[in-house]
Amino acid sequence: MSAPGMSAPGPILALDTSTRSSVVALGHEAVLAVSVLAVQHRHGAHLLEQIDEVLAAAGVTLAELGGLAVGTGPGSFSGLRVGLATAKTVAYARGLPLVGIRSSDALRHAGGQPEAVVVLPAGAHDHYLSAPDADPVLVAPGELVAALAGRDAMAVDLPADVLGEGAASLGQAALAALPGALLALARSRLLAGDLDDVAELTPAYVALPRGVRRGAEDLGWSPDLR
Repeated sequence: MSAPGMSAPGPILALDTSTRSSVVALGHEAVLAVSVLAVQHRHGAHLLEQIDEVLAAAGVTLAELGGLAVGTGPGSFSGLRVGLATAKTVAYARGLPLVGIRSSDALRHAGGQPEAVVVLPAGAHDHYLSAPDADPVLVAPGELVAALAGRDAMAVDLPADVLGEGAASLGQAALAALPGALLALARSRLLAGDLDDVAELTPAYVALPRGVRRGAEDLGWSPDLR
């Protein structure tokens, strides 16, 4: 969707709840404030407090924001719902432009690994695999190495024994730099007027939790690969 760019030269508020960390960043040409918490699957218990924290740290109010950005996954089902709902509510209530940033793209940008395949945990045993310029896929236990097909991997929220120390180190570095990457990607899109529709922006769900019914009339847009 193309539209006029940022409504004001104010800072951007960026959220990402796709991983086991809850990430909130505020900035524009430079990062003004950041809050990153290891929350596992309890994003909803911390996200609003983190937003208040970064706004207070930078001396900025919601009325002074120039736009919002939110990570769209792939990743945690409950985390993505919390992040998208929060960002969309603020954008709608304040009349602010909103952009959804694919979290795997932001992680590659953060880690300086544009060709890496981002690998994240999916439930207790499966994995999400997100390659550049491709839809994310769900990989069953025992099939991860074959699915990577020799490509470089960035393992996020995964121990070193899954894909090796190198992949785990890349993932840790990318998570550390994720706030700045989200803001950089968001700023580029907001200034260009490449905005998302608040009503239509949805997470990149790859698989729904077991027991969640998927039908054409309720969650037909979500690619459940189980």
